[in-house]
Amino acid sequence: LLAATGAQAVLNVSQTFSPGVTIPSGNPVGVMAAGTFTAADAGEQVLGITVGLNISGGYNGSLYAYLVAPNGTLVTLMNLPGVSVDGFGAESSGMNITLSDTGGTSIQNVTGGYGTGLTGTYRADQTLGTFNNSSANGTWEIYFADLRNGGGDPVLNSFTLTIVPEPVTQALVICLAL
Repeated sequence: LLAATGAQAVLNVSQTFSPGVTIPSGNPVGVMAAGTFTAADAGEQVLGITVGLNISGGYNGSLYAYLVAPNGTLVTLMNLPGVSVDGFGAESSGMNITLSDTGGTSIQNVTGGYGTGLTGTYRADQTLGTFNNSSANGTWEIYFADLRNGGGDPVLNSFTLTIVPEPVTQALVICLAL
């Protein structure tokens, strides 16, 4: 006996972009980098997203960043991490982090860490769920500014988008021997 049933297959697709751009210290104009995401099937929409950031140097507590989807949806990733908590913010230099709606701590609450790089998984300043139902494929733009002088110029080495696209319906063939 053969039976076909509809099932949902969910796969995360990930792409890393390596702009290697310097974020000028104390300059609110900042820099914009872009990456064209092509890892999802045509027409698939976002059901979930995480953002990986690899930044070297600078002073993390003075960073502001946002991400823009191909359809123009904008989400603030960070806005002076930790400054609202202690006035100084994340005193660390550089980061290799993941921003996810399931992160245990908001990036906005990170403080201390002088002389170290920031690592781990955090929640972004605004919910990444705002990107849900956006097109997965297309040009994603990321903006960074270092809003305070001092600490040197950070460098955006890379950013990674890991997207959960809409499920693809598949036919499953189930063989049952009677």
